[in-house]
This record gives sequence, C-alpha cells and structure tokens, in this order.
Amino acid sequence: MTIAQIFEEEYQKAEKGSLIFASDFADYNQDYIGDLLARYSKDGRLERLANGVYLKTTITKFGPVYPTPAKIAEAIARRDHCQVLMAGLAAENHFGLSTQVPMKVVFLTSGSARKLNVGNTTIEFKRGVPKNFAFKDETMATLCLALKSIGNGHVTDEQRAVLKRFLKNYLLDHDIKDDLKLMPQWIQRLLNGIVKEVEL
Repeated sequence: MTIAQIFEEEYQKAEKGSLIFASDFADYNQDYIGDLLARYSKDGRLERLANGVYLKTTITKFGPVYPTPAKIAEAIARRDHCQVLMAGLAAENHFGLSTQVPMKVVFLTSGSARKLNVGNTTIEFKRGVPKNFAFKDETMATLCLALKSIGNGHVTDEQRAVLKRFLKNYLLDHDIKDDLKLMPQWIQRLLNGIVKEVEL
C-alpha cells in the first residue's frame, strides 16, 4: 500500500469528531504526511486545530459539530502521555459553581503548553506545577482549581449550597481526606466545614 492509501484507510476508520495527529504517522515521510493533512483540510475532510492536530469534522445542516473541550483534552493527554486538569471558569462551570459558559477553556497539563481554536472556543493548555497532579482523585484536583478560580472570600452562599449537595453524594463512595491536605488552607477550612455538616 502507498502512504496515501494507508492514510486514507486510517482516515476512514476514525470516527467523526475524533482527533487525528501528524504523529500518528511518525513512521512515514513527514513532509508527505503534512501534504496529505493540508489536502484533507483544504477539501473539508479535516479541520486544523493546531500544529499537528486535526479534527475529523462532523458537518450537519446547522454547521460543524465539535467534541467537548474535555474530550479534546483527553485525546491530547492520551497522545502525549500526560495529565490534564480542567481549570478556571470551565472548572467552576463543571461543578455548577458558575452558569457562565467560557469562550476560553483552560486546562493545566503536565505536558506541553499550547492553544487550539475549536469553532468559537479557544482551548488553552498551561503547564501546571507537580502539586496540581499529586491528588489521588482527579475530581478533587479539579474542584480545588475551581475554588481557586473563585478565590478566597468570594464563595457565595449559593455556591456553598452547591458544594454541599455535591459532597453529600460524593462522600458516599470516596475518601477525600488525603486530597484535602494538598489544598490551600482556606479551601481546606471551607470543605472541612461542609463535610462536617454533611456527616451530621
């Protein structure tokens, strides 16, 4: 089979909405792979999100449909063998602590920093310090980042009620004591106070 045939076969096997990376074809001539990616992008079969990162586009009568930022982040993390954590306003939104839908979704990564433009949304990967990835439970790591985004002294009564509902269910199956110790003291105090209320 020619490289073009191998590329087409892999393209056909990929599900719509999945990512295709130039590095998926690292065993072949990279200049030619680059030409194929550019050709598929030009005719609309792929959409270039960033250098070496392409999306197999899903087109409907309403326009292109994109995977969620979380799905894209997970695919990049698998490809790069790294960890990613949702942060900022996106993390707040994930837990229902904010109803605002961000136009820029931030992830902390143990891999490379980069930006991707997906439709009208920008996905930014920022290098995180090792402590961000020391949590046993990724959910608690993300919750910590959501609370950091809100800030000390800015958690409202409504947000506290959301946290209480979340922890009431989450603590049924999870032990968060060790992860709490990794959080800033103000977050520890906040969550420990809610945990005591939940356990009464």
